Amino acid sequence: MNTDRLKVLVNIYLERKEDLLSSEEDVRKKWEAVAVCAANWNVNAPDFGDMFAKAMAAASPVLDEHEAHPIEGIQALCGAGKTEEVRSAFQDLISPDGGDLVARQQRLTRFVKTVNELLEETAPDRWDYRQRIRTAIRYLFVIRPADNYSFHASEAAAFQGYCDVEEEIGYDRTLNLPNYYHMCDDVADYLDTRKDLLTYVSSLLPETSSQSPDVLDPNHHLLVCDLMGAAYRLDFYSDKLATRKSKISSVQQKKIERTKQRAELLDRREEIVDRLDALRVTEKKAQVPDITGKTVVHQVFGDGSVDSQDGRYFMVTFTDGTKKKFALPGAIVNGYLSFDGSKDYVDALQQLETAAQNSRSVGKELDSIDVQLQMLE
Repeated sequence: MNTDRLKVLVNIYLERKEDLLSSEEDVRKKWEAVAVCAANWNVNAPDFGDMFAKAMAAASPVLDEHEAHPIEGIQALCGAGKTEEVRSAFQDLISPDGGDLVARQQRLTRFVKTVNELLEETAPDRWDYRQRIRTAIRYLFVIRPADNYSFHASEAAAFQGYCDVEEEIGYDRTLNLPNYYHMCDDVADYLDTRKDLLTYVSSLLPETSSQSPDVLDPNHHLLVCDLMGAAYRLDFYSDKLATRKSKISSVQQKKIERTKQRAELLDRREEIVDRLDALRVTEKKAQVPDITGKTVVHQVFGDGSVDSQDGRYFMVTFTDGTKKKFALPGAIVNGYLSFDGSKDYVDALQQLETAAQNSRSVGKELDSIDVQLQMLE
């Protein structure tokens, strides 16, 4: 890691105090989320659902994003009688691992799979309740900040590029948790030497034993994440101090610009993935209607009866003995066939076709983003 550039980011952080406090994501919100959680978290509480609601009461700025509401998803599961299953998932997630980050990443994946299967069963229509790897990391961060870091792919990518960190971090399923945590540990070690920064952070928070940075953030993990977040949100990387020629060559500057582009693409990618999840839920909800036994009228063949249906395909026998195979939704949506009460079917089929078309369109958009990301690697 290039500590000279890290020093520059810390200096900009200190210079832009007013921006940090007036931005949408006030720097103090992370400390508030951790303080509230620390005061209420007890995985063995008799009423896990009530405990979780209290512990995560201030965590929405850390966990929620775009239109995703993972905290509400956990609360919905508890309200649907899945409290013990959820408790078990969290017990596994936060279980001690002696610093084995590979095992920790495996638990993250297991947690997401377990909880999403429960959500698929109890709230299949609520895509915004879904949990993701980054969601699970943020739960760990809020619950055990001394041992964990928050994670935003775009923030991490921008920071990695500017500070010239060689280890690949990745995103989503390609995330390398050990590499990410190792990078963050190096930053935390440097921040421990910056007494000016630590004094400033202490001045932000009330002087109480429950909210003191020394208590909430003894290893500077919250501060590491806030530095990365502020640097990306407020674009420290374009600051004159961060781009001066004496620190960064033209070749290095181009590399940093590519990293910034990659970070912006990662932000867009997260939004697209959320949109795609929502569309897939809509598509799944719009089931193909069963029209077996229906009497139909064809523009050419006249009256007939639906003998059988296999998914989108159905077989019709017409009064003259002709048998024809048709496909949904086109046969009905395009007006070739009609039958009594067909309007509801047409509406359902149109919804299905629209959802499928939108899913394909957004899927292509996601593929395009992934290609651009590969080109910037």
